[in-house]
Formats: sequence, C-alpha cells, structure tokens
Amino acid sequence: HGEAPSPISALLSGALLNLAFVAILRELTVLHAAGQADFAGPLLVGFGLFSLAVAAAFLLGQRNYKRMLAYSSVEHMGLLAVGAGLAGVAAFGALLHVLAASLAKALLFLLAGNVLLATGTKRTRDITGLARRLPLSAALLVAGFLAISGSPPFGPFLSELALVTGAVRAGATGTVVALLGLQALIFISMGAAVLGMVLGPLPAGVARSPRESAWLVLPPVLLLGLVLLLGVWIPDGLRQALAAAAAGIGGVAP
Repeated sequence: HGEAPSPISALLSGALLNLAFVAILRELTVLHAAGQADFAGPLLVGFGLFSLAVAAAFLLGQRNYKRMLAYSSVEHMGLLAVGAGLAGVAAFGALLHVLAASLAKALLFLLAGNVLLATGTKRTRDITGLARRLPLSAALLVAGFLAISGSPPFGPFLSELALVTGAVRAGATGTVVALLGLQALIFISMGAAVLGMVLGPLPAGVARSPRESAWLVLPPVLLLGLVLLLGVWIPDGLRQALAAAAAGIGGVAP
C-alpha cells in the first residue's frame, strides 16, 4: 500500500482487502449454520479490537502519508471484524462499511498520488501549504479525511453508527469503550497529519502550482460524491442486498 503507485494502492485498499474479508465472511456463514456463532463471534471481536489497537499505535506520529492510509486500512478491517463478530445491527453496519470506507480510501489514495506528483515526497513533515499549492486537491483531502474518520454526513458515519449501536444493544460495554477510544486516537493522529499538510505557508522557493488537471481531480470528486450519497441516502436495492447478506451472519437491518 505504501510503496505501490497510487492507483494500485486505491485498488488494493478498495477491492483486494474486501475480497480477503469475503473469505472470512464465508467461513463465518458456515459457523453460524453449524451453530458455532458463540465461538466465532468473540474471536472476531477480539481480533478486530487488536487490529484497531495496532493501527492506532502505528498511526501515532506516522511520517509517511501513504503508510498512514495503509494503516488506516488495518483499522477499518478491524471495524469489519468487530461488526461481523457482534452480529445484529453491527453486522449490517460492517457490510455497509465495506462499501463506504472502500470508496473513501480509494479517494484518499488517488489524492495522495496528486500530492506526490506535486511535491515529490511522502513525508508529511516536508509538506505544508497544500491549500495554496493544490487548493482543489487539498479541499478534497480534508473532505476525504472527514469521510474516512466517520464524520457526518458521509457514508462511514452511518456504518460506524450502526456498528456502535449494535454493540450497545448487545451489551458489549467494554467493546464500545474500546472502539470509541481507539477511534478518537486514530482521528487525532490522522487529523494532525492531514491538517499539517494542508494548512500553513508555502515552503520557501515553492510557487503556487498551476491549475490542476481535470483528469487528476475528477475521479476523487466522483468518489467523494458517492461517499456523500451513502451518508444521506441508501438505495432500496442496496439496503435489501446488505440486509440479506447480513442475515447470513446473524445480522439485521436497522
């Protein structure tokens, strides 16, 4: 994720990780059908929280913005595991999160490519003033950060809200506290890196870049529109498909 070209990173995070998670969901479906949900559920929740903790640890002070996005993918796989393990409404939230977070992460990796093309570096501390140098990409980068961190009105907000709601309904108080605490830590870590790159003055000797190419900003704009759409409206067909998929792992639609 951190070293691949940005379009490849977008595909790795937005598609390949989900394919790996599908294999886990297929196994979970078999375990539910075999009456082993009580065995599989806590196991997934435990590994999910562990993944969140690992991601939070590596995101603290992360100096490479592409690796930051890669460790954020570890975080979101942890969220999926927790939601699938809790079942109920949380399972529906996890499946919705598969789609919403994938769109947001693809958006961020494409924008990371724009930043790399303009600056020639992946080090967050070497980049300031993106709002003046790449104003459109910088605005999309902030919006993408808010989306991937579960802020309203974007799709990941609804999916994470369903996940936390399911944990509360399941009486998993410890899981709720751990989720919210780790998510807050990750939000602060990523926010400090993103805002540090976007705000501030232009480095000495660096002029404002010319108008950005439409080919570089149009795909992120379209992805951001889809993430925003999922935050305000879930099409009936998609909702029914997610509900049917969640039912196989003990989930229900909210």
